[in-house]
Order: sequence, then structure tokens, then C-alpha cells
Amino acid sequence: MSQQDQCLMCALGRAEDDSASQVIYEDDFWIVRHSRETNILGYVVLASRRHFLDLSEATEAETESYGKVLGTTMRAVRRVISCQRLYTFSLGEATPHFHVHIIPRTASLPRAYRGRGIMSYPVAPPADPALLAETSDRLRRVIGRCHS
Repeated sequence: MSQQDQCLMCALGRAEDDSASQVIYEDDFWIVRHSRETNILGYVVLASRRHFLDLSEATEAETESYGKVLGTTMRAVRRVISCQRLYTFSLGEATPHFHVHIIPRTASLPRAYRGRGIMSYPVAPPADPALLAETSDRLRRVIGRCHS
């Protein structure tokens, strides 16, 4: 079995189930989904369509489009979520496929989870499915206006 066959991000790219409802943007190189990992609304993940570990392995076309997709996604999250900051990071340890976490930091986020503390934010309870769907729809509309 190849690394791509075992990759969570690649599997999500092939999924035809309700994970597609989380997709807020996609093009030839990138897929942006609302995360279900936590109850943080507006927490999105930008992932490469093609399986590679980090931007050093990206094609020229992928790197040229990356900044635009990242910037558009971050602006959309700011418009939809009232946040003071946007955290972005890519580790690729648990899921060795290039992806970037984009997490809005609101005023209500407890101090213990600010900055590097966001890495210990609890994964339970998950976001309310109705709120997640509403937030995803709003993000999709904002990003759609940016790309039209």
C-alpha cells in the first residue's frame, strides 16, 4: 500500500461523503475545508491536492497559487469570524501531507490556549454540526465573491 493510499488528506480529497460539505474552496492545486477537530468555528485547513510533504516539494505552479489561496482564505475567515488574530502553522507530523491550519483567535479564547497554547486546545467537544455548516456556507460565499 502506497503512502498516498494511507494518507488522511489524500483520502479526504477522494471522499464523496459528507466531508465534501466541509469544503469551502477548491481549485486544481488546493482544497480548503472547515476543520471538525475542535469547536473553534472558522478553523480551516488548506491542503494540497497532490501528495507532498512541504512547499520545498511543490511545483512552481503550486507555489505561485499558494499565497493567493492562503491570503483569500485568511481574509474570508476574518470577515466571517470576529477574531483578533489568525494563527497559521504547518507541522505535517501526524499527517505527512502538506496542509496549513488557519485558526481564528477570538477575544473569548482562554489565555491558556493563546499562542503556542493553541496546540493543546481540546478536541472535544466538536463544533455543533449546524453551526459548522452555517460557518462553512458563509466562508464559501465570501471566498466565492473573491474568486468571481
